[in-house]
Amino acid sequence: MPILRIKAQKSGRLRFLSHLETQNMLERSMKRADVPLKYSNGFNPHPNISFAAPLPVGSLSEYEIIDIDVIDEFEINQLLKDQIDFFPKDFYLMEGYFIENDDSLMSQVAAGDYLIKINENMDGNLIKESIDNFLSKDEVLILKRTKKGKRKEVDIRSQVKVLKYLDEEKLIFMKLDAGSVSNLKPLVLMDQIIKIPHEKMDVIRTKLYKEKEGLLIELF
Repeated sequence: MPILRIKAQKSGRLRFLSHLETQNMLERSMKRADVPLKYSNGFNPHPNISFAAPLPVGSLSEYEIIDIDVIDEFEINQLLKDQIDFFPKDFYLMEGYFIENDDSLMSQVAAGDYLIKINENMDGNLIKESIDNFLSKDEVLILKRTKKGKRKEVDIRSQVKVLKYLDEEKLIFMKLDAGSVSNLKPLVLMDQIIKIPHEKMDVIRTKLYKEKEGLLIELF
């Protein structure tokens, strides 16, 4: 069976949907668009919709990669053209193509790019000094909760690939480990740089990467 792989943007009020609510929204929209979804067997059949890296509630994304099992291939360009009739305005399908069986998206993700916008007046030089101070350290240990509920010490300095302040845009850019092997959330990193409430920051994911032969390659 073919798999529809799409790249989408999530913005506006949809940022406040949970991952499960986003999946339900996508399923309803695909049904309205008459996409031939493939359903699971069993007592409670459901379509297989998988995200490369689920977003935390409140985050924006310019790079949502999603796999959807379908029964047959169809005209993707028509779906992109007519999407305004079926999808919420804050969820925009950018591109799509069909693939055959592939490793799960989540298992392929290795890193992600993020932009942080601070929604209050802050001295850019102070932000740069805080970033330089973080980058100068060999390790930064914090306590993180495991899936089993235990807390363990993790070095997040090694999970930061790029971190810098963009003067003209007044944004913080970061490239961080993401995925099942090593994962650092942008706001966890921000807590170590600038003490500011999370609600005063916008997190925007701009890219996701997989790793091949030691190099990072865009996932889509």
